[in-house]
Amino acid sequence: MKRGDRLRKGRRVVLAVALLSLPSLVGAQARFGDWREPVVVELELYGAKNDDRLRELGRADIELGPGESFTVEAEPFDQDGRRFPGDRFQLGVELDRRCGGRLLVTDEGADGLTFRPGRGRGQCRVWLYVPGNLNLEYMLDFELEGISLDEYTGRQAEEIARRLYLAILQRNIERNIFSTAVAEIQSGRLENQVSSMIDSREFDMIRGRSQPAELVDAFYRGLLRRAPDGEGLDDYRRELTRGRYLETVMNLIRSEEFEASLPH
Repeated sequence: MKRGDRLRKGRRVVLAVALLSLPSLVGAQARFGDWREPVVVELELYGAKNDDRLRELGRADIELGPGESFTVEAEPFDQDGRRFPGDRFQLGVELDRRCGGRLLVTDEGADGLTFRPGRGRGQCRVWLYVPGNLNLEYMLDFELEGISLDEYTGRQAEEIARRLYLAILQRNIERNIFSTAVAEIQSGRLENQVSSMIDSREFDMIRGRSQPAELVDAFYRGLLRRAPDGEGLDDYRRELTRGRYLETVMNLIRSEEFEASLPH
C-alpha cells in the first residue's frame, strides 16, 4: 500500500446520543409527533480512497494527490436499532477556512459524499454531521498534495508549455504548435505531452550529447527557473542514469515549488 493510500486504522465509529436528549436534537431528521417515530440516534461511517472497498472509518488523516478521491458513506440507525429511512436522512458537511478551493465535495445522495482535490496543496478539516442532531458529528483531516493535472487555467497552461520546451528541448516553443500544446495541457494530457517530447528525435540528440548532470540542470532552469541544489542534482542524476526522464520531469512539475511559481 503506497503512502497516499494510508488510512489510520481504528475502531468502528458509532456516534450516539442518549434518548433523553432527543426532543431538542432530532429536528430535521424526523417528522414525529411521539416516540414511535424513527429518529437517528446512531451513525456508522465507512470510507474508501479511489475505487477501494469501503471500510469502517476510524480517526482519519487522508492524503489526496492529483486525480484521487475519497468517498464517505453513512449508515444511520434509529432508537430501535433499525436502519433509518433513507429518504428521510441527510448527511451534512462543513469545511473550515483552510479548505478555500483546496477540496471539492460532491453529493452522492443522501448518505454519501465524495471529496476531491481542488487547487493548491495544504491541510483541510471537514466536519460530517446529522442536521438536527448535532451530537452526531465526525471530523476528517485532509492533506492535499497539489493541483490536479486537468485543473490548470489557460495562463498556467501557456506558462507550462513554454517551460517544457525550455527544459526538455532547450529552446522556445514554435508559434504554430503553441496553441495545440496548451490545449493538451488543459485537457489533462500533460504527461502525454511530456512523454512525446522525451521520445522525440530532437531530445534523443540532446540526450546523446549531454551528461545526466547537464540534463538535470536544464530541467531545473527550464521548469523552476533556477540551478539545482546539491541534493536535487544528485538524486535526479541517478534517476536519469536509469533512464527515468519522464518521471524526473513529472516530479518537478508536481513539486510545490513549481506550483507556487505558476500565475494565479
